[in-house]
Amino acid sequence: MVLKKQTVWLLTMLSLIVVLSVYYVTSPEQIPGEEVALVGEENQDISAEIEQVTDGTNEVVVNMADELEKATLETVPDANEMPAPNADGSVISNISSNDAFATIRMDLQASRDRMAEELTQIVASAETSAEMKSEAHDKSMELQRLAQNEATLETLIKAKGYDDALVMAEEDQVRVIVQTEELSKAEANEIMHMTFNQLGQGLNVAVSHTVSAQ
Repeated sequence: MVLKKQTVWLLTMLSLIVVLSVYYVTSPEQIPGEEVALVGEENQDISAEIEQVTDGTNEVVVNMADELEKATLETVPDANEMPAPNADGSVISNISSNDAFATIRMDLQASRDRMAEELTQIVASAETSAEMKSEAHDKSMELQRLAQNEATLETLIKAKGYDDALVMAEEDQVRVIVQTEELSKAEANEIMHMTFNQLGQGLNVAVSHTVSAQ
């Protein structure tokens, strides 16, 4: 009688083990760290989106260069007459177009406004992680500081007696355009030093001047 009970108990345990084994084999496999990996991929996608937003300035700078090229004098100077870069890589050149000046300023402002709006949307999104929100916020603050520094430098330059000034900064590249009839090398060097003091040392600064419309 005792043996029969033991036999029944053993059969019951074996049946339970078989059922559990079948469940384990047929249940979906959970890869360790799978959820973490998915979250990481989402963060990478958002981070790439932030970089894409802020990298939009590069295209604007290229468009600005095109506008500046279109704004040059109708008589294209000979290659021997083209201004050579200074020892520090800075360039002094002449541009003649008020229209290009206004267009560049509007393009830059529109680009900055668009980037700021997209960064704000990333910060406000419920699907964005705290880390990505912080990164987008920092990028937005950086754009604001850059715009403020550019505006301050423009004010300082105009205080020197120039009709107007436009400062465009992107990473380590800075383009400064002033409206004046003539711009000497000494005046251009002064503007370069003002740029270094306001925006930082080690920048590649190009100073140009455009003649105001009569």
